[in-house]
Amino acid sequence: MNIENFDPIIYSFKEIFEKQKEIKFLYEPESKDIFENFDIDTFEDQEIFKKYCWRITEELMEALEDISNKKHFREEIIDSFNFMIELYLLCGYSYELLGHIPTRNKIEVKGDPIANIIYQLGITANLLKNRQWRQSQYLVDMHLFTPRFEKIWECFFDLFYSIDLSNDEIRALWSLKYQVNLFRINSNY
Repeated sequence: MNIENFDPIIYSFKEIFEKQKEIKFLYEPESKDIFENFDIDTFEDQEIFKKYCWRITEELMEALEDISNKKHFREEIIDSFNFMIELYLLCGYSYELLGHIPTRNKIEVKGDPIANIIYQLGITANLLKNRQWRQSQYLVDMHLFTPRFEKIWECFFDLFYSIDLSNDEIRALWSLKYQVNLFRINSNY
């Protein structure tokens, strides 16, 4: 079962955030407690944050591995977008908190858009300095962290626009993958 087996449903980006949260908890019900009690200043939760950064990166690499297959490439990009949404949800963000969808005419992509996402993930996660072996724990400098973290959102739209996806196409692709994931959950795939 893949995205070609479904028809797109155009959800708003706000609905996408809500539906991604629902599907996250269907896939991993035990994560609900983690999401509800996430604290960026603890070592354990910083490790969870970093694991999401890796999930995003891994999906982006899967996309690059099959870049010649346009449909599969886009599906993997949407998978990485799903993990990015979950990362924002983990940190207590709603769609409204991000506040905007970057528009194509405001964005001039410099460099490779996938490399830009990975760079932004890296410099954001690098601000998380708590380590298992340290006796003292460090508070995250939210004045540095917040703009770096929110920039990841813009980097994703740089990528989408660089591969000529409109906002409607992004939402349609997301809905197709959402339907695949629901099917997989309901069929114990």
